[in-house]
Amino acid sequence: MNLQPLLKRIGRGASGARSLERHEAAQLFSWLFDGLLDPAQVGAVLIALRMKGESVEELVGALDALQGRQERISVEAGRPVVSIPTYNGARNAPNLVPLLACLLAREGIQVILHGVRHDPGRTASAEIWSALGRHPCESIGQAEASLQRGEPALVPIDILAPPLARMLGFRTLLGLRNTGHTIAKLFNPTALPACLRLSAYTHPEFDRLQRAALERLEAHAMVMRATEGEVVANVRRPSRIDWLTGGRWQTVLEGQSVAAGGEPIWPERDAHSTAVWIAAVLAGVNPVPDIIAAQVQAVANAARTSMSISSGASAR
Repeated sequence: MNLQPLLKRIGRGASGARSLERHEAAQLFSWLFDGLLDPAQVGAVLIALRMKGESVEELVGALDALQGRQERISVEAGRPVVSIPTYNGARNAPNLVPLLACLLAREGIQVILHGVRHDPGRTASAEIWSALGRHPCESIGQAEASLQRGEPALVPIDILAPPLARMLGFRTLLGLRNTGHTIAKLFNPTALPACLRLSAYTHPEFDRLQRAALERLEAHAMVMRATEGEVVANVRRPSRIDWLTGGRWQTVLEGQSVAAGGEPIWPERDAHSTAVWIAAVLAGVNPVPDIIAAQVQAVANAARTSMSISSGASAR
């Protein structure tokens, strides 16, 4: 193992640094995921990549390295499946990712949420999930059983991909997000190519980067501007949602064309208050916000079509 040549390539600052090839990135992230680098080396790599900005080949190489180091959730092959990454939580507004997941499950979609259990200063989806009485899955078997019952499965990243969870944990030490937070939004938690991956961005450069990486992976995916970092539609500032399938992008929801339907009375952003409000929506006491209802239909339709396209390709 010789880290120095790779680190010299990526560590020369925004102007002098050069990106790694896909196979080189796969090797580098294999060392990271396997714990073969000491903390100083890990910090150097993560900061160098953040300063330089990851390339598409580096992201895809990192995902290659993750492939053999993550669990795969078995899903019913004939039923659409959606992957919802949830790694940010709420800071200012209620986190409605659990509502999105439950509404999609009602449409007959297999829904896998994956993310962190807690996030200091934010309200994580896993905390709301527990407040709803559902509780995160503590094994892959539990996740598969939830899907078989027609329920969403929320799987903490430390269960689904422990090496990636360790990499995400460096945020606490460094005070900065790293490449792990990007690949967490892009990987497929199943072995099913038709799995529809939802992804979101906050800054325009990450929009371009994620789209290019998803194209390179030949993924079925939907990309939108994030709501506080999450993939649920923003009820106050609806934005466009684009769908990638068969290597082509198409807009499936123009946010501004969806009626606001009046401003709902929002809960406080803590887990208990958010869970009570979501439970009332699921029970029909409170209406589903129009933009979220529109997102649910767009995602469900895309997941069904992705499954049909994938099945047709397999049959040929």
